[in-house]
Amino acid sequence: MSNEDWLISLTAFISFAAYIGACAKFQNKPQHSSFFSASNLWMLGFITFVVHFISAFHYKYEWSHAKALEVTAKQTFQITGMETGIGLYFNYFFTLTWLSDLLWLKLANQSYENRPQWLSHTIHGFIAFMWFNATVIFGSLIGQFIGSIAFLGLGSLWVYRQKIMGYSVR
Repeated sequence: MSNEDWLISLTAFISFAAYIGACAKFQNKPQHSSFFSASNLWMLGFITFVVHFISAFHYKYEWSHAKALEVTAKQTFQITGMETGIGLYFNYFFTLTWLSDLLWLKLANQSYENRPQWLSHTIHGFIAFMWFNATVIFGSLIGQFIGSIAFLGLGSLWVYRQKIMGYSVR
């Protein structure tokens, strides 16, 4: 594996780990009390995702949207049998969604904590859907394994908090 591939893979792994950590720590409100708070993990996840995104565009796609679209379509065809690059646009939207959510969390925390639950679930549901696809559906064998375990753990934690503790997970 080349240094570029390591950078792309490592930043994806760190971003995913920070995402999982943030989701596990989010309860009623994103706590801000420590370096490894949900809020800080959310920010770390996004920042390392941006490094991953930039690295992939630089080293794999040579800053070409057309090349990224072509590679995405081929990869989608290999997994689903449908040759479409729409996943690339989903990735763009994912980046903007996460950025918007992070900015809302950091710049208007009171509003963020009081936003409607349906909106929070929609945003986090979309982000989770994208990470699930990136790890479990389109990931490498190790990515599929780690992603499956992580999502099973998060799902179990969510059910536990809903049923046992009565939390409203944001």
